[in-house]
Amino acid sequence: MKEIESSASCIICQLLTVLSVFAILLYLLSLNLKCLYFIKMVGIYCAILINAVIVCLAWPLYFFGDVPKFVFDSFNVLSRWTNIKVVVRNGEILQKPGPFIFVCNHQSSVDIVVLSHFWPSKCTVMMKKSLKYVPFFNFASLLKSVMLKCSAYKKKIKSRAVFVDRFNREKAMQSLEECSKKITEQKLSVFIFPEGTRNHGDGMIEFKKGAFNLAVFAQIPIIPIVISSYKQFYNKNMRYFANSGYVIVEVMDPIQTTAMTIQDVPTLADAVRAKMMDGFAKISEEAGEEFKNRQRQISETKKNH
Repeated sequence: MKEIESSASCIICQLLTVLSVFAILLYLLSLNLKCLYFIKMVGIYCAILINAVIVCLAWPLYFFGDVPKFVFDSFNVLSRWTNIKVVVRNGEILQKPGPFIFVCNHQSSVDIVVLSHFWPSKCTVMMKKSLKYVPFFNFASLLKSVMLKCSAYKKKIKSRAVFVDRFNREKAMQSLEECSKKITEQKLSVFIFPEGTRNHGDGMIEFKKGAFNLAVFAQIPIIPIVISSYKQFYNKNMRYFANSGYVIVEVMDPIQTTAMTIQDVPTLADAVRAKMMDGFAKISEEAGEEFKNRQRQISETKKNH
């Protein structure tokens, strides 16, 4: 018996030694900025995978709860180690009863960390069709298709992702019609990145028209959301990801689409983009200054100690 206890203690000691060495190695690697970048990015993707497992285990929520809200709330807990401070302005607008079309600028994978701080209630997401085959993104859609076969549960299904085939106009319009009917009947909001892809540069690239077609088609308001630039603490090209970050999120006033037609969509998209660009420039400058002040305070604190 004593031999077994001794053997178990030895194994535990070995595991603790390995973990300690691993922790020290990670710390030493983190002293190198490029190594820190890869460590933090791997950490974010690991958090996404862990969150996917949590969502799978919490499948009963698909009958009764607000699934997207749960996904982002749980990810918020898993990503706190990134030490990114997020300040949301005019957040009370997100609490207004929908439906709305939320449009937001898209910078990088770090967006998911920021989104977890303010994801609106009863809000689904519109994504390109290719993401339907990516783990984590496709789980809700897959589970929905299985559950809909059970007619007894049809009325209990909550909000789900909407996937759009951008390269097939006929199918894209069909998806918009289905989405329009769904969000008006269930009073759901839809979150869309109108740029259609991540933009690692300054500003915003030209907006796709899908979000604005949907808003005009359904005659529901658009709420622009602007996230300040990450360049002070994150840069993919330079492989830079600081120990902390500071982000400002500005939720803008709703833009009405009542009485607009499809012919008004190009003008509407340009006007919303111009408004978001102005806001982006202002809050990015402010966030950059605040980040520098925080870094200066950290340096002074270290010197005093």
